[in-house]
Amino acid sequence: MPRQRTALTLLPIFLTFVSTLFLSGCALQGGGTGTNSLAPSATSLSFGNVRVGGSSVLGVTITNRESSSVAISNVSISGAGYSASGLPTGQILAPGQTATLHVTFSPSATGMIPGTVTVSSNAADKTVTVSLSGAGVQSSAHSVTLNWTASTVAGHGYNVYRASGSDPQFTKLNSAPLVTTQYDDSTVQAGQTYSYAATSLDAMNVESAFSNQVSATIPTP
Repeated sequence: MPRQRTALTLLPIFLTFVSTLFLSGCALQGGGTGTNSLAPSATSLSFGNVRVGGSSVLGVTITNRESSSVAISNVSISGAGYSASGLPTGQILAPGQTATLHVTFSPSATGMIPGTVTVSSNAADKTVTVSLSGAGVQSSAHSVTLNWTASTVAGHGYNVYRASGSDPQFTKLNSAPLVTTQYDDSTVQAGQTYSYAATSLDAMNVESAFSNQVSATIPTP
């Protein structure tokens, strides 16, 4: 039976920000510490389950905490299906400046796939390493594709939340901020109705209020 997809579009994200700071990627482990001269916002990225043939993009912020400029000399990545962009060789980070490294996971086979991305520079630390994990899974019979209008202040990306009839509490689906304005939820089950909302994160990691909510009922079978 052909795979069925339900496409939804969220209206522009509300730009009324809450007063509480949101630490991006609550599922991320071991955020950068003040002792690092070139510090990542997290030392690991978890992509969760990504269907074979699909892809997921997560971001990690790199901050120059030295008192002088730092030059990026190389960005290397290992692990099948992983690629990196957004932090080119030769980029100069001024003191206090940040840059976002985008990591894409596009599995071509099923199973857990580990990886690492290493940023080399002339900083005192020389290298910054972020561990990567994700699992390739077979395409499900149904999925929901969410699209939303880009926020002009989403410096650190977006979060997507989901609730269902069996679990009315909204739960965040992504483990780290999304850097694109699309999310593919392939974990839905036939016959269930789901509600979705999105938020944006500004440059200080302050999370916005929920966007409008959209709902989808998954066909049976």
